[in-house]
Amino acid sequence: MAALTDWSAEETDNVVLAEVLHGLYSSAGPRAEEALLAYVGHHDAGVRRAVAAGLGTRSDFTLSDEAREALLVLMSDPDTEVRIAACLSVGAVGNGDLALTDAMAAHLDHPERRVQLVAVYGLALHNDERCVEGADRLGQPRPGFRNEEAGYLDAAWRYQWRRDHN
Repeated sequence: MAALTDWSAEETDNVVLAEVLHGLYSSAGPRAEEALLAYVGHHDAGVRRAVAAGLGTRSDFTLSDEAREALLVLMSDPDTEVRIAACLSVGAVGNGDLALTDAMAAHLDHPERRVQLVAVYGLALHNDERCVEGADRLGQPRPGFRNEEAGYLDAAWRYQWRRDHN
């Protein structure tokens, strides 16, 4: 991991840097997080996407204050793919953090369906009731996207089933 964190500090090619940051995913820990956080405001969307995805790999499912703040920033990134990666990371970690779940819930009204889907998914992972309304508004998976969309919507349907049967 030290080689990747050192490499990330010196890399100038955006494509290579994004790949190096992707390599840090399996190295959840303070050094990997520090290396990722250094690029939250990077000018390249691919690099920011790697940061957003990497911050959701903590094995203990907790976020440092810095990572939490970074994910809040990345969930409002102008790039759709960065927002999606940040929402997926927040869904995987940060359970119970109202600011994070509220930021995800704000994406239920996003103009792009893919962002709405990951917001529904993340809210369902957080056992947040708002996932049900979001899934209802989205309806059934679209033809041609059934496999991808069903996975996200399924989390909300499973949450609703647990809620209604416990």
